[in-house]
This record gives sequence, structure tokens and C-alpha cells, in this order.
Amino acid sequence: MGRAGVTARQAAASDVAAAADVSGIPGLLRRAGLRVTPQRIAVLEALGDAGGHHLSADDVWQRLAAASSRMDRSTAYRVLADLADVGLLTQVRFADGTARFEVQGVAHHHAVCVRCGATQDVPFALVKPLTTALAATMGFEMALDEPLFVRGTCATCASAAEG
Repeated sequence: MGRAGVTARQAAASDVAAAADVSGIPGLLRRAGLRVTPQRIAVLEALGDAGGHHLSADDVWQRLAAASSRMDRSTAYRVLADLADVGLLTQVRFADGTARFEVQGVAHHHAVCVRCGATQDVPFALVKPLTTALAATMGFEMALDEPLFVRGTCATCASAAEG
């Protein structure tokens, strides 16, 4: 743990989010020990432009293809794996089992709607009381660098069910 309860992996992902412009991405790649390549830059840009959405490898590849990138699918998958391995991206799996990637600017957990599959980020601060209660009552220490998935019904689906 480094900065106030933040893991090195979370700090690296936060650095990616802070490098919104293209000029910052090469430095991030170098600091992570990776060579700067057009493919790595393109993947980081695509995820940075996703607005916090959790994209599958295929989603990333399709966005790149739509932007006239000449990257083939296997290269996109390999680049995503490399970036996740060094902590520049976070990989999560929701109920559908598909690996999804995000640039995680602020460490968080996830609330997933069981009806429509919508996903919302849950700040660590909201989970902190649960972490404290588990430690105090059961002696159970939550792994803070692993995402917690809370399943339930989103506001949109709940409203539709009532109306």
C-alpha cells in the first residue's frame, strides 16, 4: 500500500487517468517499463475516451477499427493484457464472464444491475463501514485491491418495475 491505502496498481491506473492528453501517455508507458508503441497509445486513448465505461477487448478493438486503426484483433488483446499486467488498466469480470477493462482514475468497487446489466462505480468510502464491521465482528480483512461487486437493481429498472 502506498498513498493512503492505495495499492501500486491503483496508483498506476490513477496516473493513466491523469494523463488525458497524448503527450502524457508515452511517459506513463516508459515509467511502467513498456516500450512506447502506437498500438499501446491507441488502446490507452480508446479507454480514456470511454468515459468510465468498462469495455471488453472486442469493444476496444471495434472502437479502434472505427477510428481507422490498422490494429488487428489479436494485437488489441495482447496490448490490453500487457497494460493490465503493469497496472495501467484494471480488468474486471461481471456476471457475463467477459473480461472488461477500464482506466481507473479513482479506486472503486462496482454496483451491477441484475436486470439490465448496467454498472455503476461505488466509491471506497461507501464500502468502508462494511470493511470495518467485518474486521471488528469476524476478524475478516477484506482485500482492498480486489473489486467488490454488489448486485441489485438500478434506479432505472426499479422505476420501470413500479410504473
